[in-house]
Amino acid sequence: MPPKIPGKLNEPPSEAEFNALRIAAFCRSKGGIFYRLHPTNRSTGDPWHPVFFSTRGTTRFDPENGVGTLYVAQSLAGAILEKFDDRWGPVGSIERTLTRAELDSWWVTLIDLAPAAVFSTRGSNLSKIGTDAQLLTGDYAIARQWALRLMNHPDKIGGIAYASRHAYSRGNLAIFLRDGLRPESYDANLGPANKRWWRREAGHGIAIVHGPQIKLAVHPQLKAILTDLEVGVL
Repeated sequence: MPPKIPGKLNEPPSEAEFNALRIAAFCRSKGGIFYRLHPTNRSTGDPWHPVFFSTRGTTRFDPENGVGTLYVAQSLAGAILEKFDDRWGPVGSIERTLTRAELDSWWVTLIDLAPAAVFSTRGSNLSKIGTDAQLLTGDYAIARQWALRLMNHPDKIGGIAYASRHAYSRGNLAIFLRDGLRPESYDANLGPANKRWWRREAGHGIAIVHGPQIKLAVHPQLKAILTDLEVGVL
């Protein structure tokens, strides 16, 4: 097992060693309605599809040789922090702003997920698999190695539940592409006004369901979120 070093995310153990762990014991069932923030396709002017499982190898949990990873957030504020907070400065600084062009070029879609067992990074679970909170804050390339171990584990877990490094109270999910999740379904009723009472139907099975795509600039929650985060608009 590679050692843990303060300030540096350690590499995962060998696949054989990792597969001997009872990963299912460190999982919790997660499902329900989540938020997906996704950009405009500049070549067409239309939003990219909200259900996208990445194998680009550019983010924390999307290894190029993996099954594909879909990121969703438990709140729209959390999704906004994930996308923009790396470049924001402290409250009162000119850097802590969004432009109207940015607000017009991003879209918000509600995503409903059937309950699935996902690895929980809370409690002592990171220690139990041989790493620490640097998995959520450290080197992306090494974090993708850990993600690959998790998605290839014989327990066939559904993803990773983790706290945002921008705000630990904000929860996110990295969903691994598994049989039954696609093709996804569209339901026009799965929107902000109906979020509280919308329920998954038996006919959906375990497939992902998504609602209509709403431009971030006109989303009904945006004003309150920017006020709470103390972010200006230019």
